[in-house]
Amino acid sequence: MQAIALKIGIAFLNVIYFFIKLFPTQKNKITFISRQSNEIPMDYKMLISELKKEKSNIKIVTLCKRLENGLANKVKYTFHMFKQMYHIATSKVVILDSYCIPVCILKQKESLTVIQIWHALGSLKKFGYSALGKKDGRDEKLAKVMKMHCNYTYILTSSNTSKEFFREAFNAEPSQMKVMNLPRVDFLQSEKEKNKVQKSFFEKYPEANNKKENILYCPTQRKENNIPIEQIVKEIPFEKYNLIIKLHNGTELIYVDNKKIQKGKFLTGMELLHIGDYIITDYSAIVYEAAVTKKPIYLYAYDYETYMDDRGTYINYKEEMPGPICTSFSEIMKLIQAKEYNIEKEQNFCNKYVENLSKNATKTLTEFIISNFTEKQ
Repeated sequence: MQAIALKIGIAFLNVIYFFIKLFPTQKNKITFISRQSNEIPMDYKMLISELKKEKSNIKIVTLCKRLENGLANKVKYTFHMFKQMYHIATSKVVILDSYCIPVCILKQKESLTVIQIWHALGSLKKFGYSALGKKDGRDEKLAKVMKMHCNYTYILTSSNTSKEFFREAFNAEPSQMKVMNLPRVDFLQSEKEKNKVQKSFFEKYPEANNKKENILYCPTQRKENNIPIEQIVKEIPFEKYNLIIKLHNGTELIYVDNKKIQKGKFLTGMELLHIGDYIITDYSAIVYEAAVTKKPIYLYAYDYETYMDDRGTYINYKEEMPGPICTSFSEIMKLIQAKEYNIEKEQNFCNKYVENLSKNATKTLTEFIISNFTEKQ
């Protein structure tokens, strides 16, 4: 019944879109769309800044809105989709970092270029078509009706090794895949940006400016909220360390001297990588960004068997991950305090999954985007 209702809705939207497409394409217009956040993502900000330098007459539109739960929020998002439809129909290039309903379900102009840059540098946990039918994945029938990840001209991936993973996740053709880093790689390698983030962090959390080392824990999203935060806090020797937890919903928890001093959404996970001295994660793709920073990485895989059954990973987790894999947080703390870490293994991991680190990623991607303004005119 749901599938029939969706098909009728999609047909109705395509009728409306037929008339919206009568508006002419603005050949200097690029639209950035995201439903990852209500704020403009870092990669978009960096690209927009560079695009304005390279092409002075460019017209840029940003449409960033999360699709929240609840009937009222879904109704609001439906009206937002009509706004997306107009800007997609009148743009030369559309940039996405997530699934966009109007891009995928509607018949697009042949002149439109859609570049999917995704919201993660690499692919670790299975997603998209790779996870269809799994407990933690998408429903296969719904994905088919909603034409999940259709109509992309190009899809970015961080290396030739991960190219096949992304191709499978997006059900794409080899010709759609482009090995090209996201602007965040420049941010993560910038000493200037590191100093700016640290200044902002300590202004926000002056209690954390105490000369202690910072442990940053960034767990992946789980359908069941079973992250053992209370147990983790008990394992931290706060006379030596501060603890920062960045949850997948954007919330950050800061613990200093065994006290939680703040709860909010002040900095992104990417920014907090400049704050952490030690990075702890699990199955999150943030492991690739962490490897770019060359900081010690530890994997807290307390639910390894369950997670592999429910979702799974693209790589051989136990053999390829860049740091020690632990099932208890006390084990991680022992390793951190021992100050022994195989940085060479991490560097090999980074070189394999994040290519072209020496290139200016923002400029390279900007030039690629601009090339698509002229190819089909």
